Amino acid sequence: MTQTTRVSAATLAKRLGPEPDGREQPAYRSLADRIRAAVLDGRLAVGTGLPSERELSTALGLSRTTVNAAYAQLRDQGWLVSRRGSGSTVRLPEDPAAPLRAAGASPAGATYAAGGIFGWRDGVGWHDELERAAGMIDLTTACLPAPAALAGAVATAAGELLPRYLGTDGYLPFGLPELRDVVAARYRAAGVPTTAEQILITSGAQHAFTLVLDTLSGPADRVVMECPTYPVALDAVRDRRRTPVPIGLGEPPDAAWDIELMAATLRQSAARLAYLMPDFQNPTGALMDAATREAVVVAARTARTLVLADESFRDMPFAGTAALPPPMAAFDIGADAAAGSTVLSLGSVSKSFWGGLRVGWVRAAPSLIQRLAATRALGDMAGPVLDQLVVASLLADPATALAEQRGRLAAGAAALTQALAVHLPDWQPSRPTGGTFLWVRLPGPFATDLALLAPSVGVRIAPGPRFGPDGTMESFVRLPFTVPPEQLVTAMRRLASIAGRAAAGSRTGLPGWVA
Repeated sequence: MTQTTRVSAATLAKRLGPEPDGREQPAYRSLADRIRAAVLDGRLAVGTGLPSERELSTALGLSRTTVNAAYAQLRDQGWLVSRRGSGSTVRLPEDPAAPLRAAGASPAGATYAAGGIFGWRDGVGWHDELERAAGMIDLTTACLPAPAALAGAVATAAGELLPRYLGTDGYLPFGLPELRDVVAARYRAAGVPTTAEQILITSGAQHAFTLVLDTLSGPADRVVMECPTYPVALDAVRDRRRTPVPIGLGEPPDAAWDIELMAATLRQSAARLAYLMPDFQNPTGALMDAATREAVVVAARTARTLVLADESFRDMPFAGTAALPPPMAAFDIGADAAAGSTVLSLGSVSKSFWGGLRVGWVRAAPSLIQRLAATRALGDMAGPVLDQLVVASLLADPATALAEQRGRLAAGAAALTQALAVHLPDWQPSRPTGGTFLWVRLPGPFATDLALLAPSVGVRIAPGPRFGPDGTMESFVRLPFTVPPEQLVTAMRRLASIAGRAAAGSRTGLPGWVA
């Protein structure tokens, strides 16, 4: 179940983008195609209420008859449902291929399930066989190998720092004092006054997110989420019976976040929480500018919504990128700003250093930190001391490790972009200025079929629908550049060998889709 909002005519006009060139057809069909494409790309969330025909005709400079005919075509094809007094709401048509997709049968005979820890996975046994025979290249996760500096940090932590804790019970539910101090110092260096009492150390950013969900929301509460978004966060929202409220993003490098739409969504949904990724958003790679961050915080404070700002990728800008905007918490300047009244910041070292270091944190008001720690104790008494000491050592002097990781990302991004240009020139990758992945537009809605076929040539990918709540974004895949460059080139060559089959056999099957 998803819950969303009614958009104004001006906002819808921005979501639709410019009218495509070179296609001669009646104006009403062109408008219907643009609305349908916005839904399939995730720019317009399923469940969104559309403006009246009169309002949209004024905003687009079209006759009301044209808008009426476009809405009628979308209703006839199952893309809109209209009720007297309630207006028209976006929906997805019945998909005749849904049972086939749910079964997940692939030409190779493997079975798949959407979801799980990392998303699209193959059947038992077949995975091991392909690992040996094809040299599987896994592009479903966006994490780097550990930097060389990690070995030194481990030695320092184990040999010099750990002995001081061996005489204690080892239970530190708020986290190690020295790690809380160094995380707080990072925020102060970024212009956000922070004390150690505002930091709770967690077992990664996802652990932090679920702690906030469990502590500050209840069943049926609404959670605003970007669309597309991090799929495991979406899984957690659904698992806890919260209601996701998707808000479609524009395509970078243009402004991905529409503040008018954001403010309307927060106000109309009365959401308890809003989960946002302002720094190199996963999966689009978009970077929220400072003015938008400030406007989002103001809108959230007005709507009495708490913002969960996931900063997991903040340490991963590309070389030459301009200075990042301040963290979102820097704009939390209400009457009780010192307490952090609106923004909770989530962080992690999994993306910047190594996924095997299960250490993250929450920055919030001290009173909220106390509540989160009490929730944490119900299932996880405290984090591992040695891991926290390793991270404290890394964060005390992170420059060398971060330089190595950013160098790997630069090489990977260049190799992947070049490989796409050579082997898949009709695929359109995003152009992020940081992060660990490209959000790639395919020339048609066949992402799921591509993901099902990919293991047969030794590649795993995450299709666009995995990153949204409603089965849209079939024309997108996320491609990380965290594996070695030579593997990225090989993976693109392999995908090119099956792209035509995936497109020809696409089982999207949505009535009224115009490629």
